[in-house]
Amino acid sequence: MRPEQPPPEPTPHERRAWMVQTLRAAVARACPSDLGTLREDLVQMAIVRVLEHEERDEQNRVRTASYLWRVAFSVIADELRRRRAEELRSRRSMVGEDSSQQGAIPLPELGLGIRHCLGGLAEPRRMVVLLHLQGFRAEETSRTLRWDLKRVQNLVYRGLDDLRRCLEARGLVP
Repeated sequence: MRPEQPPPEPTPHERRAWMVQTLRAAVARACPSDLGTLREDLVQMAIVRVLEHEERDEQNRVRTASYLWRVAFSVIADELRRRRAEELRSRRSMVGEDSSQQGAIPLPELGLGIRHCLGGLAEPRRMVVLLHLQGFRAEETSRTLRWDLKRVQNLVYRGLDDLRRCLEARGLVP
């Protein structure tokens, strides 16, 4: 069980300890196994984000654990996106792929098309497809959203099919 709020008027040391403990718990729960070696780095990145948020305005002091959990999820998702983009760049350089190839769709246009098509999906499908595209496996998505695994698998399958059809309709599939 995680504490939802720090103790009333904690000392700065107690407050910092509560934030670190909460962020560690969030990262440990949400971090995929392939990022396991980076858990402490992810916690540190989350701490930096929280401190930057608080630094912008004195009234923006973090008071709930739910905010810290959202920050932890955001840091993990950003790291997964960064790794996926890095992997894609290295594959392209290995293959010698060039975006100026005939028939290639410019990445900004494709990104806008994906964003538009995702916006047209029903909320549950959009949520699981976004997590899937960020590298979350069905088991991780099921655990994160606290939904039945079979439901998540069906939503991913149908959501990706809807996304594919929408992109085809917009002419964004080579």
